[in-house]
Amino acid sequence: MTFLVVTGVLSCLTLNTRADEPAVAETSTTTATQPATAAEAADPTAPMREEAAVAYGELAEAYLNNEWDTVEEMQRSIRRHIRFLDRQQRMDVTYIQKNVDDFRPRWWSKCSSSSNISFKAGIWNRPLMANYMPTQTLGAQSVRAKGEVRIDRRGNVERTITGLDVIVTWKPGMVNSTTPGTGKLAEVHDMKLGELGEVIVWHELGHCYITNYLPMDHVVELYENHGMLFSHLQEFYADLTAIQHSSPKARRIALILRLEGLDRYDAAEQHARASHAIGSMILFEALENPDDWPSLHFPPSVPGQQVELNTIIYLYEHMDPKWTVKEARALRELAGDYIKKYGEKTLRSKGMVTLPERYKFSLMAGQDHEHQAERDAYVTEKLKALIESGRADTLAEDEAYDPPLRRPLRDGEEYVRTADDRRIDIPF
Repeated sequence: MTFLVVTGVLSCLTLNTRADEPAVAETSTTTATQPATAAEAADPTAPMREEAAVAYGELAEAYLNNEWDTVEEMQRSIRRHIRFLDRQQRMDVTYIQKNVDDFRPRWWSKCSSSSNISFKAGIWNRPLMANYMPTQTLGAQSVRAKGEVRIDRRGNVERTITGLDVIVTWKPGMVNSTTPGTGKLAEVHDMKLGELGEVIVWHELGHCYITNYLPMDHVVELYENHGMLFSHLQEFYADLTAIQHSSPKARRIALILRLEGLDRYDAAEQHARASHAIGSMILFEALENPDDWPSLHFPPSVPGQQVELNTIIYLYEHMDPKWTVKEARALRELAGDYIKKYGEKTLRSKGMVTLPERYKFSLMAGQDHEHQAERDAYVTEKLKALIESGRADTLAEDEAYDPPLRRPLRDGEEYVRTADDRRIDIPF
């Protein structure tokens, strides 16, 4: 018997002499015991700190851009600079050294197999047997029930589910692909298809994890009698899994790829609600602590409609491609900490997401109307303060900010966008 077929879809300075300036011979009157400059006299460690800052910058940039060979090399050379780094830089180096191996585990090569294969993966610090089937579908999970059929003496048929076959699929050619992605935001963030493929893999493995680690009778009950709720929960947990496990470069792609769904926002659709919930989590953290998220931009005015949703979309559209290790860590920990603190609670509360400042988000839109109004009022208040403080973006004289109503397409309508729209092309 089959009761579910598909769930889930689906981131040094050099100073040169100008050619028209005459060369000037350098002279020095310093000695081995005489500081070269007044600054060095005041702080003899200044040259070492400058050198350390350059080395840290190279390591951080390589880490944030998934340049793993450079990271490995820099991890060795950075050691001699550690004592000349500031506190945040030292914390970042320690963090990189601790988790850099997470993003290409030993089993990762199995994800690009062109044949059906089962392999043992690791999700949320637990082992997971993944049954993978290559396909041209962007990403999906299928679940089939195994069971026994018995006929009693009176001819009554009894069906008993004895197990679940869980299969995950994605495009193997996208995994590790260095082909550049297309679309305005793919260009801005220098996205490769491999980073999108990475997000899809972790997303689908997140589905697989949820189905495998919940008690089987609970899973059967959820699929059979609470299908709409469980589909929303599945997408929410799978997206959080992708954010937690994806590499720094791919982590933001997990957010950006949802923009098209937010454009055609359907409050009854599980992907839209799950991505809206996660966007709300990020937005609330950024509004409460904007200095901790320097790469995030806030809109120049309060949106005239759908305040929270349009602000989330603006954040995703205008993320600075240059971000910090601290931000990359914070985004990952936002997902991980939520699962640790509220993952089970969200399931038991039938999709109620806990936000900062005691705000709530119900994955089920029918139970979210009051919470939505409260969140919109909160975002409005916070945005006004950021705009007054100068932290939000400003408009040029010929620019305007007037986001549209985000709604599903009507019959006969097509989703149309231009090459300048801040989106990525999703290779369905």
